[in-house]
Amino acid sequence: MKKPHAWVDDHIYKELFLTSPVASYICDYDGYIVAFNHAAELLWGRRPVVGEEKWSGAGSIYYPDGQPMPPEATPMATAIREQVDTCGQELIIVRPDGVRRVTLAFPKLIRTGAGQIIGAHNTLVDITEFKQYEEKQTLLSAIVQSSDDAIISKNLDGIIMSWNHGAERIFGYNEAEIVGKSINTLIPAYLQHEENTIINEIKAGHTVDHYQTIRITKSGKEIPITLTISPMRNRVGQIIGASKIARDISDKIQREQIIQFHEKKLETLHAIGKIITEKLDTPSLIQTVINSTTHLAAADVGICFYGMSDEQEPSRFSVAAATLGEAEIDFSKLQRSEGLIHTVFAGENSIKFDDVTAVPHIQALFESCLGKSAPTIRHSLAIPIRSANKLLTGAMFFGYAQSHVFNAADEDIIHSIASLVAVTLENARLFEEVNVLNLRKNEFIALASHELKTPLTTTKGYLQILERSEIDQVGRRFLTKALKQLERINALIAELLDISKIEAGKLSFHFEEFDMSEMILDVVETFHFSSQTHTVFVNNIHGDYMVEADRQRIEQVVINLITNAIKYSPNAHQVHVVLESSPYDVTIQVIDEGMGMTYDQQEKVFTRFYQVEGTSKMTGLGLGLYLSKEIIERHGGHVGVESQLGKGSTFYFSIPRTPEK
Repeated sequence: MKKPHAWVDDHIYKELFLTSPVASYICDYDGYIVAFNHAAELLWGRRPVVGEEKWSGAGSIYYPDGQPMPPEATPMATAIREQVDTCGQELIIVRPDGVRRVTLAFPKLIRTGAGQIIGAHNTLVDITEFKQYEEKQTLLSAIVQSSDDAIISKNLDGIIMSWNHGAERIFGYNEAEIVGKSINTLIPAYLQHEENTIINEIKAGHTVDHYQTIRITKSGKEIPITLTISPMRNRVGQIIGASKIARDISDKIQREQIIQFHEKKLETLHAIGKIITEKLDTPSLIQTVINSTTHLAAADVGICFYGMSDEQEPSRFSVAAATLGEAEIDFSKLQRSEGLIHTVFAGENSIKFDDVTAVPHIQALFESCLGKSAPTIRHSLAIPIRSANKLLTGAMFFGYAQSHVFNAADEDIIHSIASLVAVTLENARLFEEVNVLNLRKNEFIALASHELKTPLTTTKGYLQILERSEIDQVGRRFLTKALKQLERINALIAELLDISKIEAGKLSFHFEEFDMSEMILDVVETFHFSSQTHTVFVNNIHGDYMVEADRQRIEQVVINLITNAIKYSPNAHQVHVVLESSPYDVTIQVIDEGMGMTYDQQEKVFTRFYQVEGTSKMTGLGLGLYLSKEIIERHGGHVGVESQLGKGSTFYFSIPRTPEK
């Protein structure tokens, strides 16, 4: 074989040195740089001057801890000075543009054939990306290990590959016990199918977010968790496994259950409050309250004693009771004497009887009303019902068969319900008193109206006889006025009678079929003769206006609306009556050009005894519109007003063609 020339060897070595992707440079024995390759120039970020710069071509060099490294302490200088090869010393090079590169230095001494050191060759390996990755991995590992959540990795066969402290805390296994085992170790037998579904999702490249399920701990306890599972990929993007983040949500579920429990209690309290404000039947109301409260308190039986006015037995309470189960209550055997209640509640507070067998009268209370099939009551919670002035008006007793339910009873909310019941009883008493007074008032109005009608009828007869006799013009004028005043008094008495009948529920109606347009024309015709100041016009008279209603009462409403239109438009001369119809109802509008009303006045105009401000000189008690509203609404209709101050008003009502059955 022919030996290559020395210049060929030199050329090859030079090319290898210069074109190597690894940074390399050569220094002579005195440390001066005699050669460097392109990779070194890129690493340093500059081109050093050959033969003038020593030890390194880097602008600045630092130790790994960030301290500056003097040129004479660089690996190249150390190797030549100590005449020893060094391997892999870490240093940081800062380029002129501020970029920092982490490198490993491998200086090697260069010797002659006789072994004399003539310089050194240094190779710089850039490990910046590796160090960044290493730091990132260290940071991630610290985050994973410090997380309260369980962070687990597994391969596609479901074998656990990593396990953090959070997983150890949640599941009870340490890393040595669980790594290398199947993830199915943590899955209850009845949920093993979940793992196949999850693995299939992972293989498809999908992420499973916030999946709520059950897992099992080392002790065998089942716990609720949420899972977030993501695919793990290698450097080429191939899916090689999955990372799982598992969060124990036992506390969260417990908090939600507590919130739901309190929400339920508040809803019950709100419902009871609503019932109390809507119902006037006290026995029915108290029964509803004790049913709801017994359920809310989770008691086996609930009993409510409450005071009602009872002239025959003033020392006995009324009673309502409820049970959670199917046990029946014998109300006839319940002790209702007031003495029992006052004996129990000598003070103002509630009382908890941990053992009812130690309190014979409490034990007897439950035993007397419960049958043999009912659970044995061992504990009781007693809540007094007191009025605003602290008078004892009743009490609630709740019986429990199980101690843990009894101990968990919420006294505060039951106290709140007892306060509502106390208000109810007080309202019932006041309502009863008001009813008695109202009944007496109605009786008085009816009696007074009857007593007034007799002399008025007699007086009207005398005046009518006098009207037919020969009297002068002045006398006839006064006679006409007297008859009008009598009619007004009769109308007022009729209104008062109607009011008393409405309140007593005795206002009767006689329904018949008639044509509303004919009735309107009849009414308007009377005003043509009786009104000297206004003309009443009827619009849209032709049409189908047949209704089934009380003609006399509807006529009373129309007369009242037209009379008011004339009365409250003294400076105008026209009133319009408009008829409208639909397949279901008939509507009448009475339109005037009078003084009009404000919005607040419109809101009040249909209330009893209301008179618009500034009209006190006009006659009337303020009952006509109230009566009209009651009559129309009892026909199943609707009455209303539209008005603008100074521009007149439109009063209207609608009634169905046929009354609701």
